[in-house]
Amino acid sequence: MWYGIGIDLGTSFTAAAVNGPEGTRMVPLAPEVIVPSVAYPAPNGSLLVGPAALASAPDPARVARNFKRRLGDPTPLVLGGSAYSPATLMAAQLREVIAVATANAGGPPASVVLTCPAIWGPYRREHFTEVPRLAGLADVQLLTEPEAAATHYSSERRLGDGEVVAVYDLGGGTFDTTILRMRAGRMEILGTPEGIEHLGGIDFDETLLAHLDERLDGAIGALDPADPAASRALGAIRAICVRAKEDLSTEPDVELSVPLPSGPRAVTITRREFNDMIRPSVQLTADALHRTTTSAGLRADDLSAVLLAGGSSRIPLVEQVVSQEFGKPVRVTLHPKYTVALGAAAIAARPRASSPAPRPPIPAQPAAPTAPGAAPRRRKTWLVSSIAAAVVVLLAVATTLVLVNRGEGTAQAGDETPTPTTTTVATEEPEVQAAPPNSPLQVFDGHAVDPYVGLIASAVNWGGSKITAEGAEQSPTIIARPTEDADGLHVSWAGDGPAQFYLQTVSGTQDLQSYVDSEGALVFDVTVQEAPTDGTTLAVHCVYPCGAEVAATNVFQQLPKGEPSTVKIPLACFASAGLDPKHVNTPFLVYAETRFEATFTNVRWESGAANDDDSTPCADLH
Repeated sequence: MWYGIGIDLGTSFTAAAVNGPEGTRMVPLAPEVIVPSVAYPAPNGSLLVGPAALASAPDPARVARNFKRRLGDPTPLVLGGSAYSPATLMAAQLREVIAVATANAGGPPASVVLTCPAIWGPYRREHFTEVPRLAGLADVQLLTEPEAAATHYSSERRLGDGEVVAVYDLGGGTFDTTILRMRAGRMEILGTPEGIEHLGGIDFDETLLAHLDERLDGAIGALDPADPAASRALGAIRAICVRAKEDLSTEPDVELSVPLPSGPRAVTITRREFNDMIRPSVQLTADALHRTTTSAGLRADDLSAVLLAGGSSRIPLVEQVVSQEFGKPVRVTLHPKYTVALGAAAIAARPRASSPAPRPPIPAQPAAPTAPGAAPRRRKTWLVSSIAAAVVVLLAVATTLVLVNRGEGTAQAGDETPTPTTTTVATEEPEVQAAPPNSPLQVFDGHAVDPYVGLIASAVNWGGSKITAEGAEQSPTIIARPTEDADGLHVSWAGDGPAQFYLQTVSGTQDLQSYVDSEGALVFDVTVQEAPTDGTTLAVHCVYPCGAEVAATNVFQQLPKGEPSTVKIPLACFASAGLDPKHVNTPFLVYAETRFEATFTNVRWESGAANDDDSTPCADLH
């Protein structure tokens, strides 16, 4: 079977995706899909990589990590008494990736695309070309990581010809920022890519480790790495720091048990503390993005959006700072750690140019201003929460694609896909827009009422498709079309997979606590043409990870078919299910897994409506 493969040999993790007749999908390099970028010399002289290296190493000090940062350094890495160049270790990773892909597909790939940081100059790229040669691959195309990320993003949300996006790629070991423009279906680099080579998730881990050491009066720094017991403790403490960093993306604080040789010590770290630790570094990344934008002859207003890529971009402070600095929609793909590999796989399936080298940046003129009255391009921001493990992020796997638990994300089209969380990333100090107390909050009345936009989403594109005057379609799963009189929106779920229709703020959140306090309800008018049979919910979301949903299959089944009806759901039902009413960004969402057809209009929040006789009791929403 013909297929192309895209490979992201990252500083912390390695990922791969293939593109063939069945479409683009991740390669399950391990049960966790991605694998840690580590290597260990086995007693027989072979190099073990990924989970095999971690499982086989009796001494954590003999495991090589973060060696991508050392590429081009003439000083070799000494492991177990033997010297290895970074290129040799990366080549071992690459051979293993190709072997797994070949075993899965029943044959080797016809086309291979490797990605590298955009900030690498000719010297580093020359050394990088040694990696595929050492791995025994003769014909490999090189692509910058931001180009790959933007290519995948453009598959989730179609970019118009000439549209310009900024790519903010914060990975485990490097930070890249690049301005890209869509031209004839391909990405071209504008201006000069910039970045910070030694800035990424592993640096945040080290910052957290130093903070722990300070909290423990230097007990960690006093450990002797030459002592086996101390070395094991250091390895465990570093793993704890990785978990804590990831958990603080979804939790306000974490309680750590630090395994010192003298006995465990308990330390609590808050998200506010962690944000204070890394804020100067995150600000440096925003400054670099400003310089990159200027180098392209552009201003922030000329950008369509800022695309976040790389696993470390999921840290809530990142979106907060970027959003505040640029005032543009900030897009997070479903799985930031897979974005580069998926984009590279898409490139691998294309006819390739004669030169394998990444395209150099080109100067650009400022983009033409938006025409007066033109609607800005907007799309929902997504975040997939991480489930931390000692070394790698654990995600449930189905075939060769990642499926995450309901409320966390989705995979590609055609898979059995749980409900994604429709929320923006948590921020320490979210932009809050207070709503006038007691007056009805109109969300939708034939069209989305500012500051909301209407979107539909499914496994075809969980990133969301904006509903325009012509409607929106993610065929065949879900279609939304305005009614002829433009007073409502007709939404059809095909029943071949989960999908949702929702209304969300463009940016920031709203403080809607007053509607809960005043016995308010989510109220909407609906005409059901075909009732769902199962798996339908109504939801309200706030800043990640809070949100709430209630079962709604019975609600829609009990409505008279073909006749307008009004549904009233007490807001207290959502609040008791976990909603934070002070930070609402998605006040209305309908999710369905089976066939369902209905026309919605006049969606609003009304004070006092929970006390109406026709309000649905919370007890009926289970």
